[in-house]
Amino acid sequence: MANRKSYHKQYYRKQAMDGLRNTIKTLRTQIKTFEESEEGVAYKKRKQQEYSRAYRMANQESIRQYQKEYHERY
Repeated sequence: MANRKSYHKQYYRKQAMDGLRNTIKTLRTQIKTFEESEEGVAYKKRKQQEYSRAYRMANQESIRQYQKEYHERY
């Protein structure tokens, strides 16, 4: 009886893992199709600009210092 119980556990665990793999695969394809669409390209561009703006604001002093050093050298 214990072997049968173990078999059932393994079977259902395998089924659950297969279901998760298929879910992940479909989500990845959905993300890929979204990223390739016009809306996805615009979203990615907007997010990149937001990140760049936040980075520049957070590191404003170090960027200015780098620009001054670069200007002195060249």
